[in-house]
Amino acid sequence: MTPSLRLGFEMQSDLISVCLMVVVLSALVLVCVLTLQRAYAAARVPTIRLVDTKASPKLTLEGNQKWHLFLSHIWGTGQDQCAIIKRQLLAYMPGLAVFLDVDDLGDIGELEAYIEQTAVMLIFVSKGYFKSKNCLREMRYTVDAGKPLVLVHDPVRGGATLEFIKAEECPSDLHNGTFLRPGSGEERDVITWHRIKVPTCP
Repeated sequence: MTPSLRLGFEMQSDLISVCLMVVVLSALVLVCVLTLQRAYAAARVPTIRLVDTKASPKLTLEGNQKWHLFLSHIWGTGQDQCAIIKRQLLAYMPGLAVFLDVDDLGDIGELEAYIEQTAVMLIFVSKGYFKSKNCLREMRYTVDAGKPLVLVHDPVRGGATLEFIKAEECPSDLHNGTFLRPGSGEERDVITWHRIKVPTCP
């Protein structure tokens, strides 16, 4: 190999080496930047924490329980809201197990078994809920089993006022078990579903 060819080859090898080093270093910098961005985004995600300890609550289940929360609703006036409830809870409390029929219902004949395997029931009280055969099954088993119960009502798209649902749709034998606290006879708190308008760009 002539000296000129050797010199040209050596110069090309040095150039290739430098280019490879630049590519590798650029890739490392990019990985570091992306990692920092993900860590920053994760730190900004809101999470539910206990006031006294500032730690996330321990998500324990007892015995044969499989779900922390069961979302009981009628599709026509509560499906979209319950889907949002599940999505938001899972975002705020990773590890939470939430039963929602469209995701978890395998056999409609086993509704009572699903409720038995749930720690807390959330009833989305909306128009038609107490007219649904399956919703009534869920409500009756919840009351009979003495399951902890949370009530939610949407005054805008729930189809009817809470007063109308109580007076006109809820069966009399389920009224106290649904809307009164066991033992005390006091009215249960009902969480109002709020919609927040997101401002749009002009």
